[in-house]
Amino acid sequence: MIVIILLLMLIIALLDCLIRKDLRHSMIFAFPIIILIGIYVWLFTLLPVQWGLKKMPFIELVQIKEVPENTCQDSTIYSGIIEFISDKTLNDYNLIVMKGSSIKNLSYNDFINNDSLSVFTSYEAEFVRKVNDKFLYKTLFITRQSNGRNINENIYCKVFLIRMFAPTYETNEIVIPYNKLFQIKE
Repeated sequence: MIVIILLLMLIIALLDCLIRKDLRHSMIFAFPIIILIGIYVWLFTLLPVQWGLKKMPFIELVQIKEVPENTCQDSTIYSGIIEFISDKTLNDYNLIVMKGSSIKNLSYNDFINNDSLSVFTSYEAEFVRKVNDKFLYKTLFITRQSNGRNINENIYCKVFLIRMFAPTYETNEIVIPYNKLFQIKE
């Protein structure tokens, strides 16, 4: 809020200098405005990712396995564990969500607007160790058949990286064969 008020004050001062044709003082106000707008665009929009200035993590599936009985208190509600490797660390994000669907290229907003699209959901990926300059993560997931649909094809999943006051970033889409995901709990 303070940054927005400061930005508005700088813009008003810049316009005042331009109206009075005082170009030397208008440049003094123009530089902080440009810097504040640049900081806003870099931190709070997806434009740096779309322009290729920021690279999103690339993930690869390692394995899917059953939840050992002694892993967590409620191991019966989880369907399994997905292990994946990322080329960048994911520790900078407040929430790491992995969602899968039988439909390709869904965004996080698609899952928020229609939760029945989700075949499995996973929250809070946990860092395991660093392997060959890559980062290994594991996450517990919960599966469900969405709206009684018979899904016998591939499941496309993405990792969504959520941080407070920032856009939701998404990684590349990985493909998990249906029989590999659902053979665990059947």
